[in-house]
Amino acid sequence: MTAPMIAKLALLAATSHALAPNAVTSVIREKLAEVEEPAALNLAEKYEAVDLPSSRTTFVRTNAKSAAPALVLLHGFDSSLFEYRRLLPQLEAQGVEAYALDLVGWGLTDPKQGVSIEAKRQQIEEFVRDVVKGPCVLAGASLGAAVVVDALRNGQVENVEKVALIGPQCFIDGAPPVPEWGARLGVRVLRSWPLRALANVIAYKDKRLGNFDAIRVGLLHCERDAWEDDAVEWLLGGGYSVSDIVAPALRDEDTLILWGDADEILPPADALPQFASALPNADIRFVDACGHVPHLEQPLPTAMALARFVGGNPVGALPGTRDAR
Repeated sequence: MTAPMIAKLALLAATSHALAPNAVTSVIREKLAEVEEPAALNLAEKYEAVDLPSSRTTFVRTNAKSAAPALVLLHGFDSSLFEYRRLLPQLEAQGVEAYALDLVGWGLTDPKQGVSIEAKRQQIEEFVRDVVKGPCVLAGASLGAAVVVDALRNGQVENVEKVALIGPQCFIDGAPPVPEWGARLGVRVLRSWPLRALANVIAYKDKRLGNFDAIRVGLLHCERDAWEDDAVEWLLGGGYSVSDIVAPALRDEDTLILWGDADEILPPADALPQFASALPNADIRFVDACGHVPHLEQPLPTAMALARFVGGNPVGALPGTRDAR
């Protein structure tokens, strides 16, 4: 065993008391022993869980308190709040009160009422009401942006003052119908190392960031006991179709959109004009030298932009971002 591995295991042993045993399971802790990134290990120490009617929701919060609305972060498809492991410390340094939660069916959250769109919407409504307990800025990355749009349909989720979307996926609707055996096969492929490796490579502009350790972090939530069954149920449900409601759901919301200027998954040239047309008053900004995941690849300028937005200040000529219109 190498010296770095011994040191890492010693760190986990020394801090294991901080890992709520019902929030991070022993199986996932074992997998964490294979992870090297300090940001991921530090985030795991801060995991909390709250029993809501919809789910036993796992989440992490910053220690910052502010008079500004809280920032509530929603991750993307088949991912977890570990997506925000590099962003949350930067937000805390900026004085932003922020929460990142695992959506039902993904992350480490245990559903009580299924993993459907309605269950996710209910979870967000309950979390904002019972945990945040005040006004918030609702933010979503990638498919998390579609979750945000759906959550705001008909004003079901209350106390949302602003919206932030990061590399948003809102204009690709649904998924083709598949039989259960096909969905289960697809889910097992989704868990495979080669597919996760490919997704990591194309997610970043700097391909070095899509390394083995990033793949290990991205697979952590797949160790949750019900992950496969929940993923199959989600695929059989057809997914999000929100393209028709982006404008009506967000037209009255103060909206910030952050987009990696080198996004290969949702190339700006293809998708950005749709947002510009649907939301003519939104502040749409490129994050420089960045792929699909600004919160992972460029966490400092992303956090600074979000902090200004949450605090009611114009993002303006912030280093590392520029107007995308």
